[in-house]
Amino acid sequence: MSHSLPPEHAVLGPPFDACNELAAAKNANLYRAAMRLSPERQRFFLAAYASMRVIDDIVDDGFLELPDAERDAQREFVLQTIHQWQAQVIASKADLDNPLPENGPLSSEVYQALRLTLGRSDLPADPWIELADALHRDIAEEPMDEWEDFIAYCEGATAAPASIFVYLLSARYDAEIGYTSPLTNPPLYHARDMAIFCYIIHILRDLPEDIKGPDRLVTIPSEVLIAADITLGEIRNAIGQGKYGDLDYLGKILLEHAWEHFETGQARSGELLSVLDTDEADTLSRLFTVYIELGGAMMENGYAGFLTERDEIMQSTAQNSLPDVKKD
Repeated sequence: MSHSLPPEHAVLGPPFDACNELAAAKNANLYRAAMRLSPERQRFFLAAYASMRVIDDIVDDGFLELPDAERDAQREFVLQTIHQWQAQVIASKADLDNPLPENGPLSSEVYQALRLTLGRSDLPADPWIELADALHRDIAEEPMDEWEDFIAYCEGATAAPASIFVYLLSARYDAEIGYTSPLTNPPLYHARDMAIFCYIIHILRDLPEDIKGPDRLVTIPSEVLIAADITLGEIRNAIGQGKYGDLDYLGKILLEHAWEHFETGQARSGELLSVLDTDEADTLSRLFTVYIELGGAMMENGYAGFLTERDEIMQSTAQNSLPDVKKD
């Protein structure tokens, strides 16, 4: 199998340009990695990422930011929106016309892009359904008491989207038959543990921003907070006052969990090498390296030391492995 990296300014065209506007807004590591793939696989990624970004923003940046009374009033409506979103995804997989062209959460452009990619692939709609399950947990505001609750949430919130990226790394594209993958194990098998590792590092990296919002937006299970003998309020105060040493033990506990998943994840992602060409293996390595280096910085000088130099470390690790996507 031979894949070449895309030209520096690949022409995506409609309806994928609309997806790119949504996906590029946060210039996330996964987006920058995906933009190293061939144009056909870029289009699939953009359709998938944009479709997930739409519903995730409705829940995270819309519903969960509301005051208590407004959330109670909006809960059933947002649940119905997720149901409509899932119906659109399933219809696009079946290569059907948009069932909700007027009021569905997916715009006509994003729906068409998903239909042209997911609808012409051997990837099932499972990652989208699993994401919907995680969003149902968010909307229900189910307590995250134990570590297993956190892992169950990760299955849909981070491992499922990551499995699409793994699928695309291995996928072949043919104009007649669409997208196919030679993987013998489901993409989730290869993606799960490395995705959980990256997500834990992501939580630690972004804690200074996330803790400024409502407690419900901080995905640290109560079991870990109890073990670290700290509350979300105390985390908020420690970060606000620059007392990062108070967070060292919390960071140590979460990093121990992260590296446990890293060991399994590294082995399972390594199994992909038999079906990946050099370019794809390099892209996967670059993506992981960002989080491995962040985790390494947290281990080397302690979590408190990382927080002190956080901005500089974040900039250097991301730019070294995944430079910003160049735009015209």
